[in-house]
Amino acid sequence: MAEIPKSERIFRIIRILRERKKTVKQLSEILSVSERNIYRDLEDIRILGYTVPSDLEARYSLGEESTGKSTHFTLEETRLIREYLSVLPGTHPLKKSIETKLYLSSELIPLADELTDKHRGTMVSRINEAISNGNQIKLIKYQSNNSATQEDRLVEPISLSEDFTILNAFEVKSQKQKTFKIARMEAVLVLNSNNKTKVTANELDIFGFTGPQPITVTVQLSFTAHRLLFEEFPASRAYLSQNSIRQEFPFEFKYEVRDFRGIGRFLLGLPGQISVIAPPALKEYLVERAGKGYG
Repeated sequence: MAEIPKSERIFRIIRILRERKKTVKQLSEILSVSERNIYRDLEDIRILGYTVPSDLEARYSLGEESTGKSTHFTLEETRLIREYLSVLPGTHPLKKSIETKLYLSSELIPLADELTDKHRGTMVSRINEAISNGNQIKLIKYQSNNSATQEDRLVEPISLSEDFTILNAFEVKSQKQKTFKIARMEAVLVLNSNNKTKVTANELDIFGFTGPQPITVTVQLSFTAHRLLFEEFPASRAYLSQNSIRQEFPFEFKYEVRDFRGIGRFLLGLPGQISVIAPPALKEYLVERAGKGYG
């Protein structure tokens, strides 16, 4: 039996220890890896910001079980901290590590369930490896909806979205920076060849688009639009809040997108269910695309 990729294994351990205390031996048997690997994984989980205490029977848990208080940020707390983080420049040496710990120490952890599919977890692990080492990768039989094709793609990986569902990469054949959905890849092959192109790693927004400058958008949502947003884009949950001003739009979504096309696709499918508050340029974009029905 093939070994579970480290990225998936860590997420599984977090989920297991949130529910019940386990010994290293038990975790080793559940995940089919050596006890030595489990000890290393527990240390990595501590580095991510968790406390992982053990009791007198050497059973490990996440910190909240021993204190009786949750160590996870609520969605509201996560959103507030993200607002403070947004004022830091992208080059700040601590910004990325804080965002990573914030993500793994909040109620957003259910997003890790996306990696319970072993094959998808393997692909994410290989992509992360290639990003770290600066290697090119081949996306095997990638299915493109735009061109209605299925073919191998040679790319230079740049980054993954925060919910591990989208790859931001430079495609060698087209000489363009593009995004690729993990779910549309049959497999990922890490090549020995190094990246040939120096590409600025612009941040990827949760809608799968990148761009040089963030654009803050504020949109009020009906209950239906709110539910569809966090179901289709789980990472949006950290940017949603209650809106008590307008009864027909009881929720508000405030986020920095990188391109109107991503959020626009979602909003255009919900006529009458959303109201654009800012910026005016987003409302103009939707009106141009659809003509009416956007508050």
